[in-house]
Amino acid sequence: MAGTADRAEPARPEGGGRVPEAGRDRSLEALQRQVTALGVPRFEVGIREAKTGQMMNREWDRAELEQAVPWLKRMNAKGNDVYIRPAGEHGLVLVDDVKPAALERMKREGFAPTATVETSTGNFQAWVMLSAKPLPPDVRHLAARMLAQRYDGDMNSTDSRHYGRLAGFTNQKPEHTRNGKQPFVLARDCSGKAAGAAPALLESIGQLIDREGARKEREGRLEAIRTVRQGHGGHDPVREYQQQAQRLMAKYGDKADLSRMDWMIATDMAKSGRFTAQDIEKGLRECSPNVESRKAGHIEDYARRTAAKAWDAPEVQAHRQEQAQTWQAERDRGQGWSR
Repeated sequence: MAGTADRAEPARPEGGGRVPEAGRDRSLEALQRQVTALGVPRFEVGIREAKTGQMMNREWDRAELEQAVPWLKRMNAKGNDVYIRPAGEHGLVLVDDVKPAALERMKREGFAPTATVETSTGNFQAWVMLSAKPLPPDVRHLAARMLAQRYDGDMNSTDSRHYGRLAGFTNQKPEHTRNGKQPFVLARDCSGKAAGAAPALLESIGQLIDREGARKEREGRLEAIRTVRQGHGGHDPVREYQQQAQRLMAKYGDKADLSRMDWMIATDMAKSGRFTAQDIEKGLRECSPNVESRKAGHIEDYARRTAAKAWDAPEVQAHRQEQAQTWQAERDRGQGWSR
């Protein structure tokens, strides 16, 4: 059987001596190189039925996968394509349909694949290890899109769970038939190493996701402000914030300074005598559209600082002192009348 381009010598059997060339299972060797480089404990294997195009899925660990090689060979011989992807969460992305020049550029720019598979002559799939630890699906999806765009890969193969071809089996696409035979999928460079430029890419993706999350959060809060019904807010800090924000935005328009608006509402609530500093913090935390980041603790810290600053503002302190004196004077007058 034709095998991979790799000709690494297999393990010697007990008693010494080379394994006879005829006794080598090159499909198994190619599979082992690829799955070793992917470095995950479990795999999903897909067998695409030649006539219907339906995918039969199996999930195996490495030992089970190796034991299934004879069955996979039989399925492949019937015209079915064999695919693989990591099972569960992982730190890998697939860049599909990469050309040799783009592969070289990936290596130069710090995105050397952990496993490179030649799916047909001159066409490659590159598995890039971004992290040895699992990454969320949205991060993997964005990374796959960015790498595919950068290296002219297939943009339709950038979802976070896309299958790649399994080395050691034939590519059954009719357009690759040569002299009545199908080409074997070859395990090429399989370093098993993480991409050196991955940390910078992941940082930029994290910032992108954070900005998009903040935008969606901001839009949701603005919509809640636009649709709140006016009326007496009572002692509900959320309703009070939204009602005041609605009035201010109607006055100043969509270009209102959101930080200034928060300050005006917070100081007004502090002066009202109906809300505590904790109430003001709650109103800001749950309602303020001044969301610059969705990172853990950012909104909470902003709400806490703004509420505390408003509560301790000199004009608020003076107003509360004057208010307390007024209330005390009223109580004194009431006591005088009761005598």
